[in-house]
Amino acid sequence: MKVMKETPGQSALAIDKSAAALGLDEFSLLSRIQAGEIKVARATSGEMVIPESELERLAGGPVSAQSVEGGAILPDECLGIERRHGGLKQNGELVLPYKVSGCRLSEGEINGYRAASSAIAGQLESIKDFKRQLTRSDQVPESCDFEINTPEIGRWEVRSALLNLNHGEILLCQRGNAFAVIERFDEDSPYAQANGNAQILLQGNDAYQLTAEFKANAGLTLEFMASNLTAKAQKIVWEQFPEHRFGRIVETISERCGQAVANEEMISQKVTHSIGRSIGV
Repeated sequence: MKVMKETPGQSALAIDKSAAALGLDEFSLLSRIQAGEIKVARATSGEMVIPESELERLAGGPVSAQSVEGGAILPDECLGIERRHGGLKQNGELVLPYKVSGCRLSEGEINGYRAASSAIAGQLESIKDFKRQLTRSDQVPESCDFEINTPEIGRWEVRSALLNLNHGEILLCQRGNAFAVIERFDEDSPYAQANGNAQILLQGNDAYQLTAEFKANAGLTLEFMASNLTAKAQKIVWEQFPEHRFGRIVETISERCGQAVANEEMISQKVTHSIGRSIGV
């Protein structure tokens, strides 16, 4: 992965806006960034951005920034916020009125958390959905199309869906004794019009090995997505709530993003360890 530092005056779009401009999923973009196929820059906040010149290369021509839904503050129950009673502890320490993922937040901090967490809520749900899909086998493609035939990659028979994306799908396909992991795009997307409706991601003679390799790579991409969401949230807190200490807010959001990509077994072990440590104290 090649990452440049964002330079002043550089025209670049964040990952969500880049994906919308190309008609792709953020997962598709970030997986290609990890593979070194796309040049990116890192903003001061740590969020990834793609230079406009690189987007034009991917789209085969000029691109226009698409609007991305967001801005509405979601209800507290959707954001994992628990309301606590105020007051003072016996030792004089103030009991902060809000709790998220085990972290207590003040009235001022919770507003920053609400804004940042609401902005990434949809993307966080996508990560959770993709994580669940990766644990399944023999999924059916949402398109219900069991053949791929394009000039770029030829004819392949679809055996199962490995990942149903919001803008396309990633499929396990077969041709004779050969197998391939193929990503199929929305055919009217700018990226597909410039690069073809489908691309081979992995190819070999062992379907099980290919599937395992794809799922391992996909898990790393989901971690990358979660890390980028944390950086996006951090930027929102910086810009909208500069008067507050943002460390605890970002730490809390980072924890939620990490839980979205962690195995349930790992989360269970972490909770058990935490409880055991509390009992020991």
